[in-house]
Amino acid sequence: MADEPKASRGNLQGIAMLVAIWAIVTLSVVFGLRHGLPELASDRGYLDTLYYVILGITGVAYIAFQIALGYVIWRYRGDRPGASSSHWHESHRLELTWTLGTAVILVPIVLTGLSQWNRVRAAAPDDAITVIAVGAQFQWDFQYPGADGEFGRFDPALYAIDNQIGLDESDAAATDDWVLTNQLVLPVGRPARILMRSKDVQHAFFLPNFRVKQDLVPGMTTEVWFTPTKTGSYEIACAELCGLGHYRMRAFLEVMDEADYANWLVENAPATE
Repeated sequence: MADEPKASRGNLQGIAMLVAIWAIVTLSVVFGLRHGLPELASDRGYLDTLYYVILGITGVAYIAFQIALGYVIWRYRGDRPGASSSHWHESHRLELTWTLGTAVILVPIVLTGLSQWNRVRAAAPDDAITVIAVGAQFQWDFQYPGADGEFGRFDPALYAIDNQIGLDESDAAATDDWVLTNQLVLPVGRPARILMRSKDVQHAFFLPNFRVKQDLVPGMTTEVWFTPTKTGSYEIACAELCGLGHYRMRAFLEVMDEADYANWLVENAPATE
């Protein structure tokens, strides 16, 4: 009789753990379905495909193992008959099975990922619009090349309040360059090449809707390119902790159709002599 309270507590604990595990699984699945990736607005849908394939495989495995774990906890709760444990030192057949099974799943994923990485890192098309993004604590400056299509030289020694990007105005190519602070405008359906540099610490150019994230490394020029496929306004965030004001380092990308973009250039680009 003395063992009955102990067995009862074991039964309740087993049932409680079963309910908790299955509740966590249910909530995580519901959350994952409701809060997935943000709306895609670029040509990088192939990254989403691989992401969902990996999420599907790992999700099914996660749900299956958690259900099995909950069942085992419930089945062998308390002092029920058959609740004694067993173990063995090794099973070459089992080890070979899970090693080969994992390899069959992972090798195609790795090869696909390498192929997609090559697409991401490929050179931008010749007709891409090129803009320079300069990151600094805590703002973004975007330099457009003007009518000549060439960027003027920059010199870090020239950084100043009235020259945020350090543009060398003695360079002939710099005379028609112009700069927007915390605003980037691009046309839809045309490749955009973003050249990036940092004025101080490491930053990261992050466009969630475009599946774009690229670090800005002090002393280096990095780049990324993508093709916007939807018009609209999208947030540009810094995805690298860059100081106390990191939270307010944000800009906006405005994607326009070709006609509106052409009008915007006429209205905003500086007049040339």
